[in-house]
Amino acid sequence: MANLYKKPVVVVNPTTGAKIKTKSKKWWGKYRDATGTIRRVPLVGDKTSAQTMLNELVRKVDREKAGLIDPTDEQRKRPLAKHLTEFTKNLKNKGVTPKQVKESTTQIQKMVDDRKWKMIGDITASGALEFLGQLRRDNLSAQTYNHYLKSAKQFTRWLMRDRRTPHDPLAHISKLNVSTDRRHDRRALAPEEFARLIIAAQKGPPIETLPGADRAMMYVLAAWTGFRKGEIGSLTQRSFRLDG
Repeated sequence: MANLYKKPVVVVNPTTGAKIKTKSKKWWGKYRDATGTIRRVPLVGDKTSAQTMLNELVRKVDREKAGLIDPTDEQRKRPLAKHLTEFTKNLKNKGVTPKQVKESTTQIQKMVDDRKWKMIGDITASGALEFLGQLRRDNLSAQTYNHYLKSAKQFTRWLMRDRRTPHDPLAHISKLNVSTDRRHDRRALAPEEFARLIIAAQKGPPIETLPGADRAMMYVLAAWTGFRKGEIGSLTQRSFRLDG
């Protein structure tokens, strides 16, 4: 049952500083949407106008239940940038690491900017494939192609599941077979190769402000411990036992 009400608020008397309980100037509307969820929305100060607005919301719910309108219509009218902002918040709320959030959203934003997508309806599989194809023409690896595709599909899948669009436009796009792209095969360095790497680092110029000698020591530490760059960067003096 839909109804109007004034929301309880607390205001401060500017003269005495006393807190006073009162009612909001605007009327609020309470109703159930098409999924049965209770919604509370701010309306206007005039009661007659507020009732008219609430009645329209109820009629819209009735039309949606009857299948006369698409519940995603309103969402599809919003700028894509706002959806991406909310998607970013969703990733953070799910506990995705800041590094992963930044990587995924940066890749999505690059695709969106390149294809000039402004609204959800602008997203197309052909546009995404054109962008991904350009990555390959620029000689980026199949693995990089797949990373971009994974991020984009994660976004469009979320749009559909969150009832922001009736379908996922990228659902049918498949990843590339990375086994056919051998550029990034990994293997352990042979002892003589590792020795050459250390010598080259020691003699080399600073990279990312890190002197060659320090970089060589980092390679040695990584080889002995198996630590990655980020793990090594987090080490402090307290990380070591120097008494044994």
